[in-house]
Amino acid sequence: MFRLCAAVLLVLVAAAGITRWIKASDHKDSALLAADHAADIADVYTFRSPVQPDNVVLVMTVSGFIPPSEASTTFFDPTVLYQWKIDNNGDAVEDVVIQAFVTGTGGHQVMHFRGPAPASQIGATSRVIEGPETATVPVSNGATPMIASRSGMTVFAGVRDDPFFFDLVQFKKIIAGEAAAFRNPGIDSFAGTNVLAIAVELPSARLGGPRLGVWGTTSRQQF
Repeated sequence: MFRLCAAVLLVLVAAAGITRWIKASDHKDSALLAADHAADIADVYTFRSPVQPDNVVLVMTVSGFIPPSEASTTFFDPTVLYQWKIDNNGDAVEDVVIQAFVTGTGGHQVMHFRGPAPASQIGATSRVIEGPETATVPVSNGATPMIASRSGMTVFAGVRDDPFFFDLVQFKKIIAGEAAAFRNPGIDSFAGTNVLAIAVELPSARLGGPRLGVWGTTSRQQF
C-alpha cells in the first residue's frame, strides 16, 4: 500500500557523479497554468520503498487545494498525459519514461500506465509510448484505495490528502521580515486539502541505474 502521507523524499537528482536530495514544492504557478488544474503539478516524490528496499516509489500529485467537499467530484483529465522522466546516467536527459493517462469520465475512470521504456521523443514534445500497457487500475474516488499489480509493478491513482507539509502563514511572515525562522512545531497550511495522486512502485533496477534523476511533466496529447 502506498503511504503517500509519509513521503518525505521529494526529488532525487544525479549530477556530476554526486547524488543530491532536492526538496521543493510547486503548489503555486502562473495564472495560466493555475487555471488548468488537471495539468498543474503540485509535487513529485521519489523514495525507496519502506518495505522493499530494492523498489523505488514514484508519486506525482496534481490539481492541488481540492476541498473535502469536492474530493469525490474532482477527476483526472483524459486529454492530459502524465509522465515521470528518469535520467540514469547523469546527463539531465531522460533515458526512460513512465507514462500514465486515464480513460472514462466521472467516477468510472481507469488509469493506464506504459513504461518504463525509452521515450518516443525527448524534451518538451511528448508522445505516448507504443506497445502494450504495463498496468491499469481503476481510479479511487473514495477513502479505500484501489491498487493493481502486474509484472512486479504496483500502481495507484486517485484522490488523497495532500502529503506536502508547509507552514504558509509563517513563510509569509519570514518573507515580510516579521519572523526569522519557521515555528517548531509548524502548522500545516495544507491540512484538510486534497490532490489527485498517481503512484508507481517497481524494482529500481528497471529504471537502469543506482543514481536517478526524476522529474514529472504533464502535456496534452491526442491519444
